[in-house]
Amino acid sequence: MTPVYPPRQRLELVKVEDIEKLQEYEKTRSKTRLPETVKPCLMSLIEKKEKLEGDQAFILACELHRVGKEAKRIEEILNSLNVKQSKVRGILKSLKIRDYEYGCPTLEERGLCLFENREDCRWWDQIPRINQQAYRERDFWRYYWPERLTPRIAVLYLALKEIEKKRGYTAGTRLYVSWDELHKISGTRRQSLGNKLRYLKKVGLIKYKAGHKRAKGAKGLATEIQRIIPIPKPD
Repeated sequence: MTPVYPPRQRLELVKVEDIEKLQEYEKTRSKTRLPETVKPCLMSLIEKKEKLEGDQAFILACELHRVGKEAKRIEEILNSLNVKQSKVRGILKSLKIRDYEYGCPTLEERGLCLFENREDCRWWDQIPRINQQAYRERDFWRYYWPERLTPRIAVLYLALKEIEKKRGYTAGTRLYVSWDELHKISGTRRQSLGNKLRYLKKVGLIKYKAGHKRAKGAKGLATEIQRIIPIPKPD
């Protein structure tokens, strides 16, 4: 008889390659004596022992600085990866001036993420959910949605985010709003609100159910809107 596993366990059995990635991570981390808070994707830059490209050396140094490594140790690791001394000096100088940090969306955009979906990463899973929300919100910009929408529609979408924040709701909470409130916060003309909301629904950014005015002797119905979180990639 074929064993039946819970959904989570089944997922872990299928993704053997992900387990192997984490094993390599632990192996390298123990050798370099780095804390568990180091992102696996940046640890992989040390594992490969290949020439770092573009700003990878700087990104790695920022991560080592973030987890508390001193300048001397950062220099040793960069030297082991054959980073030019002049570049190492410039990086260390920058770290003295300011603290830098590269979040998951940026690392994914640069092709450094080890997983098809960052939701599968153990490091990402350990981030407090409130911070994950902040990362996810950046996807609106990372996926270039403002360039795909008209300025007015983009502003209306951001107004929905503002209403969530104003009410103390988490991202993607179902909202019941009046057109007066939408008009006040977004500056969008009432006459065009319906069309713009329908467009946001069409491209997959929100769920939308139109309300209606209160008729004599009957209750009105508020407009129902819900942002789709995580923010989807454009088709």
